[in-house]
Amino acid sequence: MRGKLAAPVALATAVAVFTGTFVLTGNFLWAPLLAMAAAVGVYLMVDDRSPAQARSDDYLDEARAKVAEALAILRGIERLHPDVQAPAARTALESACRYVPELFDRVQARSPNSLYSTASQISGHLSSLDGAVRQYLDIQRKPVLYADPEALKRSGELAFERFAAFALDSVRLVNQGDIAQYRANLDTVAPPKLPELG
Repeated sequence: MRGKLAAPVALATAVAVFTGTFVLTGNFLWAPLLAMAAAVGVYLMVDDRSPAQARSDDYLDEARAKVAEALAILRGIERLHPDVQAPAARTALESACRYVPELFDRVQARSPNSLYSTASQISGHLSSLDGAVRQYLDIQRKPVLYADPEALKRSGELAFERFAAFALDSVRLVNQGDIAQYRANLDTVAPPKLPELG
């Protein structure tokens, strides 16, 4: 948080030092030099992150932006899916809309370094899904405009179901590490039975 404040605070300091120095001295030579030195000093004091921490923060900001982009596409699909008349297809889309945010939450909690790549991949799939849902709804509304609309709708429904299965499998894959830890914890909940001393 402090890292984000560093630039505005440094800029405000530079303006204040420049103005104060110029008012006191009337000299255009010293005012910018002192303002620059003060700004750099304040920036370094406020942003006390190491270069590695700064890179990590930048990565997380980019990853969160990519997640937000994917979730914006998902919200569009959420608005469209109630219009899908086929119950199985509508259910698949509802499920996918639940699994994707869960996937992002779990990846961020367990493997934050892969959040950007996960969000990028899912965002691409969601863009395709969004296009497919929109086309499916057009086929559903105006079947006469399409050759073999039932086959086209059926292929769309299968695609929706495949995406929902993919999203669920992705969440389960993230959970595998947790399940291994869970099983290890189960094995150590109760100590092994000690031999009886006789």
